[in-house]
Amino acid sequence: MKRVFFLLIVIVNMTSWSRAQEVQGVFEQKAEEARIAYDQGEYTQALKKYLELKKQGLESSQLYYNLGNTEFKYGHIGKAIAYYRQAQKRAPGDADIQYNLKYARSMVPRPEDKTGVLTKLFQALMQRFSGQTLALLALVTYIIFCSSIAMFIWQRGKGFFWRWTGSIIGVVFLLLATWACLRIVKERNVRWGVIVVNQAEARNGPGEENQVGFTVPEGREVLVLGYEKEWKAIGLAQEGYKGWVRSSEIWEDE
Repeated sequence: MKRVFFLLIVIVNMTSWSRAQEVQGVFEQKAEEARIAYDQGEYTQALKKYLELKKQGLESSQLYYNLGNTEFKYGHIGKAIAYYRQAQKRAPGDADIQYNLKYARSMVPRPEDKTGVLTKLFQALMQRFSGQTLALLALVTYIIFCSSIAMFIWQRGKGFFWRWTGSIIGVVFLLLATWACLRIVKERNVRWGVIVVNQAEARNGPGEENQVGFTVPEGREVLVLGYEKEWKAIGLAQEGYKGWVRSSEIWEDE
């Protein structure tokens, strides 16, 4: 009886593995077809195949990066930035993603940035790593910190080196933990979106009857502040403006 049960488990596992391999093969084939279409300048076909992969559940930085490149070739700066943002969220340290996102952003009209050097540095650091990565780094540092404390206690008679080592690592841990908390709070509580139409008219209220307060160019990244039917409240952080745009005019981060 045990042998029969064992054989059943083996058969089920082999079947699951075979299906997984088959699905992986389909993904790889479509990804290759999309890449070939892109290289040949057939961007409509490439975009179609990349979107098919996304609909089938493939979520990766490479897929979003390729989608961003394809939309950029079309001249859809807003959608390109939206996809690059999704790619960066999944691979914060990828140099190619950072470069393309920065280049696409440079094509979007925006007011002069008057933030200070320290503020810019803080913003760059906040975008460099995801909250999950920072939390993992903080955990590793904490383990090293505890190990250093243990060594200090064990060698208490000659613990000058371990005392300073433990203190420095403890400070690093606190900085990483604080950084991770800030990043996680920002990722969970702050909603961002990208304008994906040529020019969005931000109104004073959710409806066509409300007066246009200001316009927002395609590709501009905005804060998403609220929702009402087919309208979304947005905010421009640098200018301090707030208004309402149609939901179809903005691509909200996933």
